[in-house]
Amino acid sequence: MGFEMTSGVSGDSTNGFYVAMQWIRETTPANRINVPIDGIAAGRFRSLENAFDASFDRMRTAIDRQVSAGRTS
Repeated sequence: MGFEMTSGVSGDSTNGFYVAMQWIRETTPANRINVPIDGIAAGRFRSLENAFDASFDRMRTAIDRQVSAGRTS
């Protein structure tokens, strides 16, 4: 079992960076799951790296929930 994680970050160094979109998909043929931009991934970040780190932390939480709920192949 594996997951593909995709994140899109936008913004600039003057106004800050933000997570514009994020989703996960099992590496087996499966539909993608849009992950809400909330919690740690919400808001503006000082650097591009911080925004991506927050997004991937949020997506890992979503994956943990999918696995715990038994909603994986």
